[in-house]
Amino acid sequence: MFENLKRKIGHFVTRKKYLQKTSEQISYNKVVSNAREFFIIMPTSDADFNGCLEIIKYFLIHKKTITIFIPEHKNGYIPEKEKFKFISYLHYQETRFHLPEKKLIQRLQPKAFDVVIDLNRFENVFCSAVTNIVKSKVRISFSKNASELYYNLQIVDNNTNPEASYRNFLNYLRMF
Repeated sequence: MFENLKRKIGHFVTRKKYLQKTSEQISYNKVVSNAREFFIIMPTSDADFNGCLEIIKYFLIHKKTITIFIPEHKNGYIPEKEKFKFISYLHYQETRFHLPEKKLIQRLQPKAFDVVIDLNRFENVFCSAVTNIVKSKVRISFSKNASELYYNLQIVDNNTNPEASYRNFLNYLRMF
């Protein structure tokens, strides 16, 4: 009961403080293929983590500049990690309302990217807030609870298999 209330407060604060409001129209024609700098938020779930590695490999093959947002303890799980930039965080940098702490926000606010991709398949207020703290015109994620507030492009995937979900997500990204 309290956890649901904390999540709602986290969504409220994120909408009021961090939500980027843009009135300009975005042309989605080749928005991913023409983008150079990507900010990829890795999933917090261990089961999803391995399934999404194909997506970062795809961008690496296409010579994109990739910054990965990842928990500190998972840095070693990324293959060829010398080819990526990292912004790591520790578990205590998430507040009780599932928001990033002040020091993490100060590290993220000056960052700007062409595309931000949140690879969490399920609602995560912390990652939704991070998505909107960094500057970007295009924010992409799976469709989840309250995601229409935070993301421009969303993929609906009801697949229970993480690898199949991320394969579908990558196919979706290839269309843009």
